[in-house]
Amino acid sequence: MTLNPNYCSAVISPGGCLQGGTCRKRHDIRQCLCGVVVLKNNFRSHQRGKQHKARLDEMINYQESRQGTAHGAVPEPRETFECCSQCNKQVPASQINNHIGKHDKERRLKETEAALARAELDKGGITVSHTGGIDFGVVEAEGVEHTQEVTVRGTDPLKHPEVRFLSCRMRSSTRGDTHGKEFSISFMGGSRWIKCHTNRKLIVVFCPSYAGRYEDTVELHFYHQQDKHSFVITRHVCATVGSREDHEHLRPTGPYVRKRQPAPFQFNGPFNNSLRPSVWAPSTWVVRLPQFLPSKSLIDAVYGHRGKKTIATAKAFLPRTFNETTYGATFQVLLHLEEEKLRQDLEAYAITGAKVKPNYPRYDLQVKGLDEGRPSVLVGDFILVSSATQPEALHDPKRTWIQGCVHEVHADYVSLRFGEDFNTYKGSIFDVRFVLNRLPHRRMHYALSNQFKPTRFLFPGPNNILPASSATRIESISLYNRKIRDEQLRTVVTIVNQLPGSVPFIVFGPPGTGKTVTIVEAIRQLLDRDPNTRILACAPSNSAADLIAQGMLALGNAKLFRLNSLWRKVKDLPLTLHPFSKINGNKIFSMPTREELEKFRVVVSTCIAGGVPQGLGLKPGHFTHIFIDEAGQAQEPEVMVPIKTISGPSTNVILAGDNQQLGPVIHSALAGSLGLRKSYLDRLMRLNIYNLDNYSGITIVKLLKNFRSHSEILQVSNLEFYNSELKACGDPMLTRMFENLDILPKKSFPIVFHGIVGRDEQGKESPSFFNIDEATLVKKYCMSLIENHKPKILPEHIGVITPYYAQRCKILDLFYKNSKLKGIKVGSVEEFQGQERRIIILSTVRSTVDYLRADIQKSLGFVTNPRRFNVAVTRAQSLLIVIGNPTILSLDPLWRRFLNFIRNKGGWTGTKITWDPEEPVSSDRMLFYDEELRERAEREMEETLKRLNALIMKDTIDLSDSDSDHDETPIFRDGE
Repeated sequence: MTLNPNYCSAVISPGGCLQGGTCRKRHDIRQCLCGVVVLKNNFRSHQRGKQHKARLDEMINYQESRQGTAHGAVPEPRETFECCSQCNKQVPASQINNHIGKHDKERRLKETEAALARAELDKGGITVSHTGGIDFGVVEAEGVEHTQEVTVRGTDPLKHPEVRFLSCRMRSSTRGDTHGKEFSISFMGGSRWIKCHTNRKLIVVFCPSYAGRYEDTVELHFYHQQDKHSFVITRHVCATVGSREDHEHLRPTGPYVRKRQPAPFQFNGPFNNSLRPSVWAPSTWVVRLPQFLPSKSLIDAVYGHRGKKTIATAKAFLPRTFNETTYGATFQVLLHLEEEKLRQDLEAYAITGAKVKPNYPRYDLQVKGLDEGRPSVLVGDFILVSSATQPEALHDPKRTWIQGCVHEVHADYVSLRFGEDFNTYKGSIFDVRFVLNRLPHRRMHYALSNQFKPTRFLFPGPNNILPASSATRIESISLYNRKIRDEQLRTVVTIVNQLPGSVPFIVFGPPGTGKTVTIVEAIRQLLDRDPNTRILACAPSNSAADLIAQGMLALGNAKLFRLNSLWRKVKDLPLTLHPFSKINGNKIFSMPTREELEKFRVVVSTCIAGGVPQGLGLKPGHFTHIFIDEAGQAQEPEVMVPIKTISGPSTNVILAGDNQQLGPVIHSALAGSLGLRKSYLDRLMRLNIYNLDNYSGITIVKLLKNFRSHSEILQVSNLEFYNSELKACGDPMLTRMFENLDILPKKSFPIVFHGIVGRDEQGKESPSFFNIDEATLVKKYCMSLIENHKPKILPEHIGVITPYYAQRCKILDLFYKNSKLKGIKVGSVEEFQGQERRIIILSTVRSTVDYLRADIQKSLGFVTNPRRFNVAVTRAQSLLIVIGNPTILSLDPLWRRFLNFIRNKGGWTGTKITWDPEEPVSSDRMLFYDEELRERAEREMEETLKRLNALIMKDTIDLSDSDSDHDETPIFRDGE
């Protein structure tokens, strides 16, 4: 079928039209499954028509005939469905029995829960105090008895004149396990008869062994003499051992309420632009970046009102093959998906009824959550405001929006600059929208869309490998860093000897093997070998780029330049690098001119800023070498910004990283699953020419000597991720310095797992989790370490890692109250990658005791990511302390093996282990451990109900024992 030339044919192709809003042809067409291309407005009527049905039937018959005639095969029967009588859902017939079984299981669970809830009700003429449960609250001391008095009272002299108290017990005593044994109960008094309008007293005793949350249930058994039947009344008991002050200080102000997602809208109405920040120095750009707007058909299909957020939907827009020709188009589709998800996430922070305060010539806008990065706002970002007095709704496309540019960012407000015609008065109310800064995405699109597509970079094969040079020998190297070891030196020599135009060389550096030190030394040696050498060194983050630059300060600021984006805060740059950066009089970074930049022999930047040299006018091939450190953390398009924009035919690329540590941060699950989550380093390492068995020392080197950690700290990570190839070669004076600390459960083993059953909570306005009990424990460990006199421990020796931002804030709140703890760094796993501390304390946060109703696997949260685990446990040099709920952590096979290792080595303290640490752990058993825990909880609940029913069903009770009202002595004491 010939398409009208006025319509864009690309819009119905798998990749869609990549020109987006800049395409001049019509896009209002759609291709049906039957193959017919129709106008979008006519699509529904087409699907109801005879032509559509006839063509579709023809296609189905054709497919079935092919299946039936190929080698005499019979067409596969179509899946049949059955309607579930309980929920009216259509279920595949093959799954109907399992589906009904789940309903039956849920029904039994609800019946059991209801029966146990009835046991808590007063009955039989008896009332028991603490109807809401016996709560000890937060108690401070471990190993000290705490008591609560429970009152039992007869209330009905006519119907229930004679009620006999039979026994009291804690439910945990019937299970023979470890949880809850810290509670016990005693009945005070000799007589067991409960007289009307008189109180009898029971004492519940709580004697905890360790910090954390405790729960149990009191079971009181009574006998009604007149009716000859027994009954049970129960009360839930709970207590928390911790710091009452910390709980009071850190508790949430209210339950978390998810923000309502604002309705999507388009800016079709009047739009007023803002002014460029006056604090920015002018920049001389030679190359202007196109907008690279996303394809509307792609966004509508995936994220639109009727869009289907499925892999199949997104995949339809991707080229069918992945090669040099389709490389750019493939990643551009994934970038558009990622950008749209980021834009939608940012829209969630829209504000209604905000006050814009005049502070001429700027305006201050208060924004909650700035300090949390919710939303993340930087100088140069745009914010849209619209008068809230306008009658139109927030999402009305005809509404007037005024663009403000962020000139300053403070703790809880931003300073904006609008166009000259903007004015308002104090107290004016505005609606606010945050705008995604598209510059990083535009730079990535620009790199992907250029015509420089060398096979040696994109899809290197054996034919691209150049013969090795031997111009430089090991013995001729004069090292700048005397700490460089043999395998690092061999890596340096291999990089120096690479011929121009080689395939990318990979320095595979597991934790603590000194890959950054190695590439810094290689850069220094390259500069010595050839005066024409020019190097661009990049990393995904500013902190990683700063580390590279700090390793080359000796070059001086005439040779070394630290290139920073205009958006970066000057205070975040280490002071030692200020002389190597361009900072204007307003204390804002500025761009060098092309003439200034080309004078430097080494330029260091982030990967995204790696596109600046080309934008300023430097020609491709200006840099002889491009180094990418921490390459495993970057998206592939991110790495391509420096590689595809500024490389020439002779430029060599060196990647340093570890594909077993943290990968790229991806917000769109679709884009991630379709390939954006896999880094360039990871993709290359899967190619045959980077096989370590065949190409070690040619295209790749794996560093095997760990100079950071104690051998025991390294052991599990080494086994799980590196085939036990790493060798602990750290200085024993450092790595073994804490082997005799008093806090160690076992001397000479420098790992502590402190088991604690706390409670994960959320703040009123933040979805991030925190755990007060773990925060208190972190504080206690830090205080104990700081107060240790031999060896002396300083705050900068300690790092606290936690996967949740809210936990970071709570721990810092506690640290700020004590001047001794203020220098301790607290951050996420991502913030610590590439860093090390003598002591690392890891707070895992997540903890739940509702094993029946909670999504237990989801409760693990970020903790289940193997790469995050690998980074977290390998930051420590001499001492690792892990704090968490062992029952939850043990659901993950990797964590279970780690906890087994610590338990069997003697490093366990706190709450006891609840499984057999000697039992082998399989990596594919996570669902099994989850279901096992859930079934155990269900079984305990059912057994409890059976036991209580058995007590009630007893018809005859032995009442022959003597009574005495004189002695206030216990008749029952359990769990001591």
